[in-house]
Amino acid sequence: MPAPLRLGIVGCSGHVGYVLGALGALADQVRLVAVAPGGPDEDLAALRAAPEAAGARAYDDYTAMLADAGLDLLAVTPHFYRHAAVSLAGLRHGCAVFCEKPLALTLHELDTLRGGQQSSGRPLGMMLDARYAPPFYTARRSVAAGVLGEVVAGYAQKSYKLGTRPDFYTRRATVGGLIPWVGIHAIDWFAYVSGRRYTAVAAHHGNRGADAYPELENFATCQFTLDNDGSAVMSFDYLRPAGAPGHGDDRLRLVGTRGVLEIRDGALQVLTADGEHPVELATPPFGLFADFVQAVRDPAHAPLVTTDDAFAVTAVALRARDAADRGTRIAL
Repeated sequence: MPAPLRLGIVGCSGHVGYVLGALGALADQVRLVAVAPGGPDEDLAALRAAPEAAGARAYDDYTAMLADAGLDLLAVTPHFYRHAAVSLAGLRHGCAVFCEKPLALTLHELDTLRGGQQSSGRPLGMMLDARYAPPFYTARRSVAAGVLGEVVAGYAQKSYKLGTRPDFYTRRATVGGLIPWVGIHAIDWFAYVSGRRYTAVAAHHGNRGADAYPELENFATCQFTLDNDGSAVMSFDYLRPAGAPGHGDDRLRLVGTRGVLEIRDGALQVLTADGEHPVELATPPFGLFADFVQAVRDPAHAPLVTTDDAFAVTAVALRARDAADRGTRIAL
């Protein structure tokens, strides 16, 4: 058995739990050896206190960690505006990189990161968990099997409670916007399940009532043209009421030439000419982080979220945000 991959983690401002929660089952494949903040303004106390980080060396600076710790794998979850710089540094040190979404907050940063990834030859994954949820994973299999016929229209939704957010959420330059941070999930799962590509987008976003976060949009809508001249409408918001059950409300509806598919409240329903089509939920063989680890250890393994997927959906999300900023339609 090959030696475990040496893992370092930068930051804990994103979904670092995707990594920490998987380490127990990956004990013979991955060992967390080092942690560091993304910058001097990031509090790493929660990560350092995590049981999974016991024994990991804590560095004050991630560049020192990369130079010293002999890492094979880097998990990147700092403040969002540091994703691209930290990921690029990891790639330049020969690490495979597992990054929070989005990969970058500007298209220029994304292009620079893509160049760094191609030069390094190392895989880059992104924390898009929906593909690994049984309803979405099963829905993809059903659509690929032709149950819906040709998907020509649909709707997707991400609705979250705003709650209390860190200070970097108050500025566009550090948070990036609602569409690339929240909407990217729905943008990804619509394309993944439907098998369609986006060719153009028009969008609108704004802030109403979230005065404590003046530069964070708390609502957005997008209208995408699909590669078969179909269309998709999506809405994203931070307006889910505090009293609602659960933090989020995720929905997907696909309309095809032979049927309709809906995911809501974690349940999958498929309707065809014969009535409700029976669907047994399937679970992917690996979880999100474990799947990426398999790809790092075996280049022939194709994870559900590939390097190309990560770059492509980040680019679409950033262009959708730009379309909302400009009030115009953008070709993709």
